[in-house]
Amino acid sequence: MWRHVSLAGLFLIGTVHAIEPMKQDNQHVRTWNRFAEQVYALHQRLTQSDAIRKQTRLGGYAQMPEFYREERFYQGDRLISKVQWENANPELLHTIEVYLHDDQGRVIRDYIAAYLPTYRNAPTQTLISLHRYQDDLHAFRSFDASGYRVIERCTGSLNGQDVNLLLDEDEIAEAEGEPQGIMASAVYQACFGDLPTEAGKYLTPQ
Repeated sequence: MWRHVSLAGLFLIGTVHAIEPMKQDNQHVRTWNRFAEQVYALHQRLTQSDAIRKQTRLGGYAQMPEFYREERFYQGDRLISKVQWENANPELLHTIEVYLHDDQGRVIRDYIAAYLPTYRNAPTQTLISLHRYQDDLHAFRSFDASGYRVIERCTGSLNGQDVNLLLDEDEIAEAEGEPQGIMASAVYQACFGDLPTEAGKYLTPQ
């Protein structure tokens, strides 16, 4: 479950530069807000069963220690979704994460939308992550709600060697322009293989 913290926590980092453009980009605001609504609708569909159990806790940040109420939804030991609501404004969504699993209980797809505590024009982070498992490797490729590829991650081992790859948006763009770079390596190919390079139909949470 290491991803739940590492990705969800990114929304407070490096987002200030994106706020001003969002004020002026109405299409972006509509697209990202609609995505958050669709992720929440998917959460509702997946948690209707009587077999779902819920855990609730309060959480927050250094200067806002009880900023949100967090609800985690499980089916057996599988985390299905995590929803955070502003504690002082219980009807306002703070973050939402939804996880889809395969028959072995592995996450094959997940969605995240997150708002800043003091800024609600639109989510400051959206992620669609597609996962791939190959032998001892686990890779995922993440896109934002506008369809841009923003994160690539692969961990595990290959031929007895530890693998720990992480590419951010800028590094992905640079690597795509290097014919003999990391994307041409055997490790990268083993990690990502046939994983889609576009979010495609998954831009609509499902």
